[in-house]
Amino acid sequence: MAKGIDIKKLCDLTKLEIPEQDITQISRKVEEVLLMFDKLDEFTTEDSEVPIIDDLKFEMAFENLRDDKPRPSLESSEGRQPKFKLKNIKDGFILGPRI
Repeated sequence: MAKGIDIKKLCDLTKLEIPEQDITQISRKVEEVLLMFDKLDEFTTEDSEVPIIDDLKFEMAFENLRDDKPRPSLESSEGRQPKFKLKNIKDGFILGPRI
């Protein structure tokens, strides 16, 4: 276990299959990642100024970007269904996995 996290439960939730012999190694790696996130929490950004960067290079100027064009959604106002079948639809919305 890594900091109270059950790796087997984590695998079940994320639908990952990890061989039993790799659980200990994965657990240590997850713990290392969590420790790195804890390190990030130690940094403070108060009293620091955001540097102004004048030499940013943009591939295109904002004025040259394309305009957004409306496109039909999965189910149009005419009541047509999409060309592919979705299993988890409720009230016109696609349902994601329950965590």
